[in-house]
Amino acid sequence: IHILADQEAFVSLKGIFNRTELSTWQTRNPTEIHAYDVMPDQPQMKREIEDVHKPHFPNYSLDLSHTMGAFYRLFVDRYVSKTAAKHILYMDTDVVVMANLEALWKLVEHQDPNALFHWGQAMCSGFVVMNLQRMKEILTLAKRSNFTAADGSKLDLNSDQTIYQAVNISYPNEVNVLPPGWDMTVTEIWQSNNHPYDKNFPNVGMLHFNGGGSTKEAYFGDGNGTEHTFITTFKDTWGNGKFYATLPWEWARYQAMSLVRPGSKGHSIQFFFSKGMQGAVNVSVSESSHLV
Repeated sequence: IHILADQEAFVSLKGIFNRTELSTWQTRNPTEIHAYDVMPDQPQMKREIEDVHKPHFPNYSLDLSHTMGAFYRLFVDRYVSKTAAKHILYMDTDVVVMANLEALWKLVEHQDPNALFHWGQAMCSGFVVMNLQRMKEILTLAKRSNFTAADGSKLDLNSDQTIYQAVNISYPNEVNVLPPGWDMTVTEIWQSNNHPYDKNFPNVGMLHFNGGGSTKEAYFGDGNGTEHTFITTFKDTWGNGKFYATLPWEWARYQAMSLVRPGSKGHSIQFFFSKGMQGAVNVSVSESSHLV
């Protein structure tokens, strides 16, 4: 697991890891959590994003009122070793995984393992598998891509999604489209012609609870505990995502422990923290305060 964070989020991770007692977990397979403070690299990221747009929009300047974190995923290959894995999955924080990710990796390997990236027909960058070996090509191809055709009439030059869409539209043979069950995005699939969800989408691997600029409240309950109408209306399908999103950490820890193989003691989660593109340092959660 790799977390690219600005300085404020990076500093907060120690408290989150301590509160959830992740250092006490025992898991079936070896698990590592790598956290990176990317703040030192943000000026370079900003320049590269602007360089991508300027061939199409000469006066373009990245509006930093829109979170710079939206673009971090485009630079993940600068932090994650290419020898560690061939592919890496990016997920928004409002994505709930509903099936074993092994099924997704099998799809990637079976359909087109050499594709530049893999995502759904909705072209939403909130759930995208990227080829670590080829990631630099995304920005290179984007400079030659058709941005005006991306995102329809909602062209948002302060969104990384527009970059992915422009590459997909201009170089469709470089991109693999995942099955609908790995493209369950609320803003694209809410229409009545998709009902009933369980019959039309029998092989669901994820649910993406995105959309809604009028409120920042979670789908699973606002400050008063009131659930989004989408959850209550489709409680037997989309509503199941609430189980995983609201599961107490203590119960989640027991679930992880219950999956440890008979005769095995399991594996303790390992933590790595680094600042910028420097080499990561392996530390325990309790020792991490001096690294931030």
